Amino acid sequence: MNGKIVKVLVFLLPVLIFGTGFALTQVSFNNTTLIVAGQNIFITQPTFTGQTCAMDGDISYKNTGFTSLAWTLTQGGAAVQAFFCIDNQGSSTDSPRVTASGTGITDGSCPSTNNALTWTPATGLPAILAPHTATTAQITISVCAGSNQPVTGTGPTFTVTVT
Repeated sequence: MNGKIVKVLVFLLPVLIFGTGFALTQVSFNNTTLIVAGQNIFITQPTFTGQTCAMDGDISYKNTGFTSLAWTLTQGGAAVQAFFCIDNQGSSTDSPRVTASGTGITDGSCPSTNNALTWTPATGLPAILAPHTATTAQITISVCAGSNQPVTGTGPTFTVTVT
């Protein structure tokens, strides 16, 4: 083998091994979410897979008893999305809102360079929802872990409120 090729391989091989090992090392966080729906606002159980919204009054809509979402997030990675539908079972028009609250979660965009979880604004929300009307399209919520998120393995618990 040519001496130049050997020198190049001796230099590149450690770089490739180190670089590949670094790229494969990602820090994941496991976070849980408490889900709260407002008075007369019913939602489907949020899931990490897309949903088809049912008609007003369908049994898939509920106001309490939601199963917590277990988010698996990668430090500095793309947002993870969850989906649900809303049904206004009240007698008044509603302007739906979806918010996140808790220690260690902030509003922003993903991917993020901050040191907390980042909540991006919900998409698919109608400006108003008439009484006894369900959304026809799913609502999407997104969360990511900032690239400077402290490495703890288990991230903070946060609350998603739909009103």
